[in-house]
Amino acid sequence: MSHHTEELSAVLQRLLSLCNTYSFSSGICETGISFLSLLKADRPTTIQSGLFKPAICVVLEGSKTLIVRNHTYDYGAGDYIASNLDMPIKGQVSQATQEAPYLAIRIAFTTDEIASVALDAKLKAFGENQLTDGAFIGKTGVEVLHVLERLLQLTTDRDAADFLAPGIKRELIYRLLTDEGGARFYNNMLLHHDAAGISKAIHYVKTNYTRTLTVEEIAQVGGMSPSTLHHKFKAVTSLSPIQYQKQLRLQEARRILLTDDMDVTSTAFEVGYESLTQFNREYKRHFGLPPLKDIRTIGVHAKASLHESAAADILL
Repeated sequence: MSHHTEELSAVLQRLLSLCNTYSFSSGICETGISFLSLLKADRPTTIQSGLFKPAICVVLEGSKTLIVRNHTYDYGAGDYIASNLDMPIKGQVSQATQEAPYLAIRIAFTTDEIASVALDAKLKAFGENQLTDGAFIGKTGVEVLHVLERLLQLTTDRDAADFLAPGIKRELIYRLLTDEGGARFYNNMLLHHDAAGISKAIHYVKTNYTRTLTVEEIAQVGGMSPSTLHHKFKAVTSLSPIQYQKQLRLQEARRILLTDDMDVTSTAFEVGYESLTQFNREYKRHFGLPPLKDIRTIGVHAKASLHESAAADILL
């Protein structure tokens, strides 16, 4: 075993020990630092669909499978999954037990935060590549893990955390941009999505998902032709703009049905549907079951886990 591999393994073990000081069952655990949370599963899960919000999730133990379009990616301890946009995604925990659960650290961020670090550190673009999937997997460098270790240690001192955590978050972003996989992280997070106007288009759909939108309207916001928008939008999200809007509606509808006291008809209208029949048909096509049956199947335990997330994607 090389010195680098030994150091990587040692830091992962220390991070696991720090995470294990938080006593929580499967689901999401907030740490007291607004952008830092822990994700856990003590058994394999079925394939779940949802939205992966802008973040990086570093896996410490266990493994997961990610499905983007027709591609399947497996990742585990020492790997990360990241996205700078709300990315429709499917995934499942593939390896986890009560003794060795799936455990990951989630850091939420914005594109502006990453751009600010790149600008202040005078980092240059790493060259042009094709548009790639909005969510992607990479190897976590040792320096990144060291920063995460200091961040987790900080959670025990609330006053210090309020002052120091933002600076450590900037250091984390710097390490992600400059370690061995920095070029890919930079290109996926900043260069192509913003240059292509996709971030603006996606943000517009996200903030207006209950309205009836046209491709022409969305394209104008992104500063491109409808055909260019369709091509680039699909290259990043695997969906057309209208399909993406539909998934946002369905994910929000599921969240409402799980956590709010609202019936199916009211929920359908709340998220922008004008036809209850269409809503029921598209909900079943996406989640596999009609709304009420889906919610009953998920059950009480899942409701508690999903309460703080937009959909069944808290472990993605």
